[in-house]
Amino acid sequence: MENRHDEFELVPMSPIRRLERRIDQIESTSGGADTKGVLAEMIDIIKMNQMLVDELAKANDALRIELSRLPGRLEELIDRMTELLTYIKASAAEESSPAASFKPLAEKFDLLIEENKRVVESNQSMLLALEEIDKKLRRPAIPMSPQPVRVLPPPQRPIQ
Repeated sequence: MENRHDEFELVPMSPIRRLERRIDQIESTSGGADTKGVLAEMIDIIKMNQMLVDELAKANDALRIELSRLPGRLEELIDRMTELLTYIKASAAEESSPAASFKPLAEKFDLLIEENKRVVESNQSMLLALEEIDKKLRRPAIPMSPQPVRVLPPPQRPIQ
């Protein structure tokens, strides 16, 4: 056997332990960089989603306002059509010979008035449906589940 002489030295353990903790900390943070990136991407996606919801709510409000104006305008149109029809009927009663020629026109006006009333009713039902959608959109968001979210990598494009 060879006679090997190893050198020995007494070193305090606290600096060595601090170095070990520092190495552990560096190793743990180097793996955490990807997690921070994923979290930043998730926050960006959530912000974009909220912007889309806000834009949809604004568009919904604008549509609801426009649709709320429509029944009043249709009522006004129906009133004017009814007034016109009464004038036509009154003039048809004064003249006996052309009255037969105005009868189909008066019937068509009656049909038109009935159709306009149905349009008003359907618009009112659409307005109610839009208000329900608006209420559903304004409900608070569902809390996120505690399960981690997996972000899929972007699709790869074939090389051309």
